[in-house]
Amino acid sequence: MKKVILPLLAILILTACGETKTRQEINRRKAALVEKQETELKKTQAELWKTDSLLQLTNQKLDALTKEVEAHKQALKATPEELTALTQLRIKRDSIRTQYEALGLKIRYIHKKQNKE
Repeated sequence: MKKVILPLLAILILTACGETKTRQEINRRKAALVEKQETELKKTQAELWKTDSLLQLTNQKLDALTKEVEAHKQALKATPEELTALTQLRIKRDSIRTQYEALGLKIRYIHKKQNKE
């Protein structure tokens, strides 16, 4: 009987220690995930701020150029270069707007993941 109890007791002790290490590893990974989310959130918010500033600046340039080109169109003096510049500025604005929206979605996703935990 002692021969069975002693190995069984040793197995139980080793198993209990293994669970403790596993639990510690799980807790360590959870803490690392929280830290990673916070870091990524701050980085994304800073990038969103810069993108927002760039988008506002591009919108102002686009409005000014649109007024200028429209005036030239009315006077029939619009050049192909002006029209090309206007089109390229619209493309740039759309690209920045898409980036802005993607960053906003990323921030919302991080907040959603943080609230789940």
